[in-house]
Amino acid sequence: MCILIYYASDDNSFFSKKTTEFIKKNENSKFLVCHYLVEWDLPKWIKRQNILVDEVVKKIKDPSYDLKRSRNWDLLYPREKQKGEKLILKASFTQNKAEFIQRLLDSQKDIEIRLFHFIKQKAERVIPLSEIDPNLKSELLTFLDNNVSDANILASGIQEHNKNEVILITADKSHWTKENIQSAFDSKPQLVKTYPKMPEIKYVQDM
Repeated sequence: MCILIYYASDDNSFFSKKTTEFIKKNENSKFLVCHYLVEWDLPKWIKRQNILVDEVVKKIKDPSYDLKRSRNWDLLYPREKQKGEKLILKASFTQNKAEFIQRLLDSQKDIEIRLFHFIKQKAERVIPLSEIDPNLKSELLTFLDNNVSDANILASGIQEHNKNEVILITADKSHWTKENIQSAFDSKPQLVKTYPKMPEIKYVQDM
């Protein structure tokens, strides 16, 4: 999912620039995303980003607003809370708070538009959630720090590759590794018989 988010962010960050360059260079290629990502993972991510923006706006408008007492704030991941805190700090040094808030709201709206445009215009969905192999997902989960999202997406990528050759693209060098996949297969040898072909993994930051 990180590739979609970096592309949609369209900012000056290194990963966003590299992802945009990669997609432009391969605009005539076929991009595949699994149903799990589009129908389950991405909507939850968007919901959290909207919560983040809403909470940050409340804090900017009312400095006495206590984020730690907010149930919505508790729904955010630690890294999202850190992002929110940085935005609040940045806003504190901004004279025109209303303009800062509007830019924040517009940015979130633009990200959503770019996400859905990419999915509609450039991507094809593969491997419905109901068809993700539970045994494959379960074994991968063990070597992915119990990251359910990564396990589902990697499992769908492996399954698709054994139907039609694909290359997995990510920026995650800690979880999306050949070694993690191999460890999962080594722990359950029968998976090798079901999925004899291992997809290649490429990292957008190295492309």
